[in-house]
Amino acid sequence: MGIAFLAIFWAMQVACHVSFKYGSTSAGRWVPFFLIGNGVGIVSTWILMMLYTRWNPNVALGLGMGGGFLLSQLAIAVLFRSQLSLLQIAGVVAIGLGMALLTGGGVAVKA
Repeated sequence: MGIAFLAIFWAMQVACHVSFKYGSTSAGRWVPFFLIGNGVGIVSTWILMMLYTRWNPNVALGLGMGGGFLLSQLAIAVLFRSQLSLLQIAGVVAIGLGMALLTGGGVAVKA
């Protein structure tokens, strides 16, 4: 169940950040997409708290926020045709490696 919560959290983080970016493209979109992004963000925080009850909290936070950041970066780059520099790509890869190292000992599922 923890993996399902993680996937849902990641999807919600992407939706949140894409909403904020889309809202920034026009003055008329600012308020509605600000509200949508924050609504999704609040619910995603509850999902992260569910992960805290199942996994080591350090691992849950690292995977949740790291994966949410990486997927949001990729979604914004694709949807808004934003170019990432080589150094930025290296940063994304470093975060991915950090997430892999963080889970090297397993997720320590709580009983």
